[in-house]
Amino acid sequence: MITSSFSGDIINVALRQMGASSIKEIRNGILYIAKFELSDDLCVTYVFNVTKRDKYFLQRVAPYPISHGDFDGAQEVVDFIRKDIRKFENAKKSHNFPKFLDTANEMVLLSHAVELLFLERNVSAEDLDSLRQCLEAGIDKVREIRERAPKVEK
Repeated sequence: MITSSFSGDIINVALRQMGASSIKEIRNGILYIAKFELSDDLCVTYVFNVTKRDKYFLQRVAPYPISHGDFDGAQEVVDFIRKDIRKFENAKKSHNFPKFLDTANEMVLLSHAVELLFLERNVSAEDLDSLRQCLEAGIDKVREIRERAPKVEK
């Protein structure tokens, strides 16, 4: 437990230096919640766990939830969050940013709706195939747009 707490403290200090508006430690250094207030209407919030083997599991929970997975070291977590915050600081300058956030949140709602569909209903093979085709078309559309959209400068 001492190692996990120490590693969490390293991340805690680094995130504060990066401008985290608050960092909450829960369960004696095993779970952390870090918030970055990037503007009056944009707060980026991360939750990360420090495991017994000093591995890390990181999720962004706001402005929309997404799992970023496992990391091997404290510095990897800090580096990821630093890059992610820079991307949000840049993206928030776009006049399309509110539409992006709406779209991202719709994707979260879609994920929950699909989960409930499969957990609560006996869905036919035909409906599964139809749904999969729609999702694949959506992924193809994202790829198409990504290819033609200019890259954001950092």
